[in-house]
Amino acid sequence: MMLLAPIWLFLLLPLGLALWLWRPPSVLLTVLRATAMVLVVLALAGLSLRLPSREGTVVVVADRSLSMPANSAALQKEVVDRLLQSRSGQDLVGVVSFGEQVAVEQPPSRDPFAGFTHQVGGNASDLAGGLQTALTLIPPGTPGRIIVLSDGKWTGSNPVPVATTALARNIAIDYRTLERPTAGDLAIARVDAPSVVSAGESFLITSWIFAPTAGKIRFQLKQGDRLLASGERAVQSGLNRLTFRDRAMNVGNQDYQLTVLPLQDDGKIAQSDPVPENNTGRLLVGINGPRPILHVSEAGQTSGLARLLTRGGLAIHAVRPGQVSWTLEQLSRYSAVVLENLPAEKIGQTGMETLAAWVRETGSGLVMTGGRNAYGPGGYYKSPLDPILPVSMELRNEHRKLALAIVVALDRSGSMAVPVAGGKVKMDLANLGTAQVLDLLGPMDEFGCLAVDTVAHTIAPLQPVTNKAPIRKKILGIQSMGGGIYVYEALTAASQMLLKSKAGTKHIILFSDANDSEEPGRYKELLEKCEKAGITVSVIGLGTERDQDAELLKDIARRGKGRIFFSDKPEELPRLFAQDTFVVARNTFLDEPVGIQHLPGLTLLTDQAMPSPDNLQVGGYNLCYLRPGANLATVTRDEYKAPLAASWRAGVGRVVCYTGEADGKYAGGMARWERVGDYFTSLVRWAAGPANPLRDNMLLTQEVRDGVHRIQLHLDPERKAEPFTSLPRVTLLRSQQDRAPRTEQSTLRWTGPDTLQLEVGLQSEETALGTVEVPGHGPVPLPPVCLLYSPEFHPSQTDRGQATLEKLARATGGQERLDLASIWQDLPRELRWVSLAHWLLLAGGMVWLLEVLERRTALFGSLLYRTTASRRVEDTSKDGWADAVAVQPKRAVKETPEPIAAEPAAQQPQAAPSPAPAGDLTAALRKARQRARGRTE
Repeated sequence: MMLLAPIWLFLLLPLGLALWLWRPPSVLLTVLRATAMVLVVLALAGLSLRLPSREGTVVVVADRSLSMPANSAALQKEVVDRLLQSRSGQDLVGVVSFGEQVAVEQPPSRDPFAGFTHQVGGNASDLAGGLQTALTLIPPGTPGRIIVLSDGKWTGSNPVPVATTALARNIAIDYRTLERPTAGDLAIARVDAPSVVSAGESFLITSWIFAPTAGKIRFQLKQGDRLLASGERAVQSGLNRLTFRDRAMNVGNQDYQLTVLPLQDDGKIAQSDPVPENNTGRLLVGINGPRPILHVSEAGQTSGLARLLTRGGLAIHAVRPGQVSWTLEQLSRYSAVVLENLPAEKIGQTGMETLAAWVRETGSGLVMTGGRNAYGPGGYYKSPLDPILPVSMELRNEHRKLALAIVVALDRSGSMAVPVAGGKVKMDLANLGTAQVLDLLGPMDEFGCLAVDTVAHTIAPLQPVTNKAPIRKKILGIQSMGGGIYVYEALTAASQMLLKSKAGTKHIILFSDANDSEEPGRYKELLEKCEKAGITVSVIGLGTERDQDAELLKDIARRGKGRIFFSDKPEELPRLFAQDTFVVARNTFLDEPVGIQHLPGLTLLTDQAMPSPDNLQVGGYNLCYLRPGANLATVTRDEYKAPLAASWRAGVGRVVCYTGEADGKYAGGMARWERVGDYFTSLVRWAAGPANPLRDNMLLTQEVRDGVHRIQLHLDPERKAEPFTSLPRVTLLRSQQDRAPRTEQSTLRWTGPDTLQLEVGLQSEETALGTVEVPGHGPVPLPPVCLLYSPEFHPSQTDRGQATLEKLARATGGQERLDLASIWQDLPRELRWVSLAHWLLLAGGMVWLLEVLERRTALFGSLLYRTTASRRVEDTSKDGWADAVAVQPKRAVKETPEPIAAEPAAQQPQAAPSPAPAGDLTAALRKARQRARGRTE
């Protein structure tokens, strides 16, 4: 017996005192009240008993990786439902799912299982993590079992050591195998190639193909878009070797893709391969050498700036934006990127996120030049590249000439309720874009907002922007409702708002779903009237130019003399709203010639002094402002004193901004300056940075084996002292297709007297790019690495699959669980503390009800009195004096003669009533007194 909270026993003192001061009218009531008090206090004190019990917890560990059968989720839910149906008493069922991550789908409970709701990723099988999480869900000291529903394939940590922890807690691990058939699976078992080679070096790529039976296969090896080898070959059952030869051409890395397919006897491709995902493998080979500079412009190789940089001795790779994929594996081939008058939409949201992370974390460089398609007008305000630029593109009202009246018409139809990343819906991001427009305006401007479905709803009437907070709150509260957007209604309501404005610039931003823009009505006539009234219209279409209503939206923007934007990524909406507002509110590209002056900060970039001729000019530039901490190299000589060239470090990378147009109509006299080649070459060379070879005979290596990326730093065994005082740091960029890269930082650890190492698990379809910072050295970027394919589809190995599940069961006393209901009988009987609190409270409540009943009816008191009285009668009869009480003396009876005549009734004498027995009268009086006292009490 144990009290969990014995401090509550002190409550008996005041309760006992109260019971003594205000005693009930009878002993029975006193006993009942005291009993109820004691029971409640014991419940509060947590009275518990240690009793043996089988009631416990069963946790289902469900594998949701890609290697599982297609219907595995339904089968796993069926198992959970069967366990819930067969349990009894206080038994609990918990559910854990695992893939790349581990998630608790349902904590141990008796509630029905609603199904799998968490996204755990299917490109890995963290079985060890799933088992460890399941163990934490079983309370210590209580019976429990784990049942694994999996094919037994695992990645990452080995799950077998977890069995030791389960065995120590007397928790058995059962299993039920769920797996897709693998008979007849042709697969690429592995590919061997050097991780790094030198530029111009030839090397071998050796692939091992697993064939289930003898036959013929078709193979193809591509390096990028170039076909390197293809053909057919006969294979034997088991492992077969294919060898290829190639030469390192592209400094940085070369990517390869190998494909093998089974052939039928007639030469056609067989369709019977049960796991086609392991028929294609991807490989990256790092190539050492000086990395060139990537130059991206609409002119491509014909760019005058690219030719100028080439003449300056820089290795330039000039391309058009459509030739760049903006992936880590492509960017890692270059030391810097030059964006010449390139709009942000040519890079895309994910591309800008990848480019910004690459510059910050790998020590690479970025140079941006100006023009009508760059900086604010180009859509870079509030973009992922904005924070790493040394100049800001804010819209300062003191530099504006005309007031602006702008109305935003938002589509709030049902399609805007579709969820997007970050727990938001499309409508939320459209609201953020509209709030961005409001934030860019000043007191001289006017702003209005409409939310449109089948009609236009006024969110904010057109009014001067004096108090933004309440308007912003209303905008952010717009919710998706109703059907599609009625375009004509939106344009009509917005134009009617603007007709009342006196502002010099009047503009409408129409936001609409490119797949759900309805009822355009007579929009052509309406836009003609808007043009006469000086109202322009821009359109932001959520979708692509191939959507069904895209042509309508294009026509509205063309007739409205505005701009058209399309994006199928809702997260880009705030940037697009801001970009259009920039162009309308104030064209930040000033297209008038202006003089420039070089400052001493230019020396930090060029390592030489460059004079500033008094007549040196540019034909136009983007008006920006220097950020705190940035280096100002060249400044304009107009009223703004704006930066023309500025630089700073972003993370470990270098960024240079040249706000003038480097090549084109607005290059001005700068293009004819005799030192212009040295000027731009110095800016780009500084951004690219110097090479950072490791000194003191240190060597960095990396390899990928069994899904693990291993980075090693080898030190000189004959060194006189340690070359650094703190551990080298590793920054790892991890990206997948169409996703922004994730940044992870760690440190190398000693694994030997001369070796430091870091191991990181990789995921399929992921590119990892590591940068090592050794104290006293600059950042050293490593070539990117990747997995051949998802480890989930690797051919079966002897130490994984069914064998893993059997090892776990044998080590813990588990079994292959075919009969699910029997698992509850197999739970071990264990002594555990059982709380009696709820039973004590229930008993206390019953005693209290008995007290109330007794006070109202005196039922138990009467029964007790009668029982006591009868016992007393029996006792007195045994003593011999009961007869004296029970026998009454005989009274003399006087005989009356028969009357001669009847007397009147009134004159006849009345018979005296016989007295009641003394015992009955006393009992009646006592009973009446008790009832009266009970009512008053």
